[in-house]
Amino acid sequence: MEQLQIHYVDLGVERVSDLRGELSVGRTEGNDLVLNHPSVSRKHARIEPRNDKIWIIDLKSTNGVKVNGNLVTESQINAGDKILIGSVQLEVKPLPAVNFGNESMFDNPQGTVIRRIADFNSEFGLDLAEAQKPVPRIATPAGLKIPEEVSREKIFQVLVQVAKAMLQSEDLNSLLEVVMDMIFRYLPVERGLLILFDQEGNPVPKLTRFIEGAEAQDIPISRTILKMVAQQQVSLMTSNALEDARLLGGKSIAIHGIRSAMCVPLWNRNRVIGAVQVDSPIHVGRFTEEDLDLLTALANFAAVAIERAQLTERIEEERKIRDRMARYHSPAVVDEIVRGSVSAEAEVRTADVSILFADISGFTTVSETKKPEEVAEFLSHFFSCAVESIFAYGGTLDKFIGDAVMAFFGAPLPQEDHADRAVLAGLTMQKMISEWNTEREKTGMPPVRVRVGINSGPAVVGNVGTEKRVDYTVLGTSVNIASRLESGVAKPGQVVISQNTLDRIVGSFETEPLGEFALKGLQQKMPVFAVTSSAQMPATSPHALQASM
Repeated sequence: MEQLQIHYVDLGVERVSDLRGELSVGRTEGNDLVLNHPSVSRKHARIEPRNDKIWIIDLKSTNGVKVNGNLVTESQINAGDKILIGSVQLEVKPLPAVNFGNESMFDNPQGTVIRRIADFNSEFGLDLAEAQKPVPRIATPAGLKIPEEVSREKIFQVLVQVAKAMLQSEDLNSLLEVVMDMIFRYLPVERGLLILFDQEGNPVPKLTRFIEGAEAQDIPISRTILKMVAQQQVSLMTSNALEDARLLGGKSIAIHGIRSAMCVPLWNRNRVIGAVQVDSPIHVGRFTEEDLDLLTALANFAAVAIERAQLTERIEEERKIRDRMARYHSPAVVDEIVRGSVSAEAEVRTADVSILFADISGFTTVSETKKPEEVAEFLSHFFSCAVESIFAYGGTLDKFIGDAVMAFFGAPLPQEDHADRAVLAGLTMQKMISEWNTEREKTGMPPVRVRVGINSGPAVVGNVGTEKRVDYTVLGTSVNIASRLESGVAKPGQVVISQNTLDRIVGSFETEPLGEFALKGLQQKMPVFAVTSSAQMPATSPHALQASM
């Protein structure tokens, strides 16, 4: 999703707000975007992400919402759009880009301070074993040194406030906003950039911030410095990047006019997860060593909170995956998806699978004599038997079709024995229906008969659908054959399989040939077999089978 910002003027002050997540817009406090103008309703509009796009929705306001001059109830917004909220003009602009290069702005020995994290730990008592060792410093311009006891006391006072603010932030995006708020509150910065490293160690810009009233511009940052900060675990400060003779050829440094700058690692327990860079395009000698120490300490607190928020996000994402996948997959397969061993969200692909169809013989006649709630209860019991049998052997539930069930084996988790699993699921299903019939017979109810058809072969597997709805399913001729075996060949109580499935079976099953059948859509007749029993059938229940997989 393109990162966008809203630029507007409120009470004569130019303001900028990043479009991250859902934002409420209105005249009163409590809105994420407060517009102090009588033409703006108290709850005027809402901005929200949808399918990687940003939309604005009018909340039945008095004076409406206009996008590029057109009155809208809701509309997608893009960079360059002009939005009118009442009489307040807002402009949508892209988030300033981050230019990565190999230029360094910290190469001037006379104007640069390099602070090792290990030294910082020792000086501030964070590493007791090193606390008594001398703290080396690289040359510092005169006038920047502040008495250590004053610096330390101020840093601790600030960190108490920082810790309180961060503890109130749970999700990652709001936490990053809080981190940047703290930086701009306690340090004389004019421009800030927060970067996190991805799993491959690549820098990913997460948040940019400019002092109020400043024009948003692209921000240059050196890959060399990021590497140095991460690998050597040091904090850096320069008083005037443009004075470094070695930077005279550095285009981005010159173009953006960087004078004072600091870059510190986001570190926790000797692990660097990102970096913070702040700078001043105007003022020389903007920052002191006290500022560098404060930013270093704040970055340490921030890293702890960010890692906590990232862990919370991962846990929540796992929960969502489980909730979403539990509808279709057995618990064993869901575990594999959550661990990342296999993805159920991948693009469609071709896979060798076994497809199972099952339905109730004579269901139409049965349903005509029952009340709707009785039909629902009847179907619920059948579907429970079917799903337990499918999940017991690691199958994927595709869908319910009236009184029928469709499932497949061999995806998303590849299974070399997918044909055996499908047949065992079919036999288990018939066994559970037989046990159900025993209970029904005690109350004088007629028996339930189920037909099962199974076919194996290549099929298209993956998420198929539209932007608003997708289903993880299988498509192709192999699916059609399984459906026709169940509806046109299988008799009540039978599990029938194709030659394709028989050829893939690696276990021991007793089968009997039923002859060759002409199936709709196929030019040649197909040999079909009925599975009568299996030496692999366990005596345990499907619940026990799932637990043992």
